Amino acid sequence: MDWEGLKFFLAVGREGTLAGAGRALGVKHSTVLRRVAALEEELGLKLFDRHPDGYHLTGAGKEMLDAAVHIGDDIVTMERRLSGRDLRLAGTVRVAAIGVLVPWIAGALAEFRALHPAIKVEVVISPAGVSLARHEADIAILISSATPESLVGRRIAALAHRVYSALSFPAADVADPDITRYEWVSYTASRADVPQAQWVAANIPADRVVFRANHTGMVVAAVKAGLGLGVLPCYLGDAEPSLRALRDIGNLGQEMWILTHRDLKRMPRIRALMDFLARELGRHRDLIEGRARDEMCG
Repeated sequence: MDWEGLKFFLAVGREGTLAGAGRALGVKHSTVLRRVAALEEELGLKLFDRHPDGYHLTGAGKEMLDAAVHIGDDIVTMERRLSGRDLRLAGTVRVAAIGVLVPWIAGALAEFRALHPAIKVEVVISPAGVSLARHEADIAILISSATPESLVGRRIAALAHRVYSALSFPAADVADPDITRYEWVSYTASRADVPQAQWVAANIPADRVVFRANHTGMVVAAVKAGLGLGVLPCYLGDAEPSLRALRDIGNLGQEMWILTHRDLKRMPRIRALMDFLARELGRHRDLIEGRARDEMCG
């Protein structure tokens, strides 16, 4: 059986949809559909029933998934350990990162490529859907309150947060202690676990939240557009000249990390890129931790 086909089967089984599997693997959903169909034809089995809400495993599919999970984990472990013995300062490194960090990462990668032209880099946006353990990426740059024990890396900084408004917000109201009477921007229910959303939920009446989004970049854009006040990490809010800080609310338990799997940490190309990105991201530590703004609002 083709391992690549099994990998696509596992992704659909775990995610439940072609789109979800495609995001997890970093490919188009049409590629997932083609590979799953080829696997079904090869085996002579129907592995999924297609429903409007996604792909449901058939009886044969459930049996295969139980066995394939163990096989897949064993193969990934073997691949990872063998990859970790690759001593070349060349090859491809796949980086998973959150979208709002793209401007920082793109500039850093241009410099890295000039130093190491034999190393090619792939960037996958949305690390939440990418698994280092399953070898879907080599390095992850993420913001989290906790990191898995199987991963190793460097803590870049602790995130500071503030309440921000657009400059169009009346300046006379900046010192208003009752921020609950203004309209607010926050996250959708699917992102209720985001610390900024939790702060808003705990401190602002729900009926004052007039706009919600499932992506931090959209939340920032909404605050800039004057849709309402919003809680943003300082590395985003303080970097926007069109935003005004209204209140410092400190750290909400989030930290920025750059991580890899234990089996890959000594691979030269992985180590070279991790060290480089850690240094470049570290240059922004004052901004990330809220020390870059001249005037602090309490």
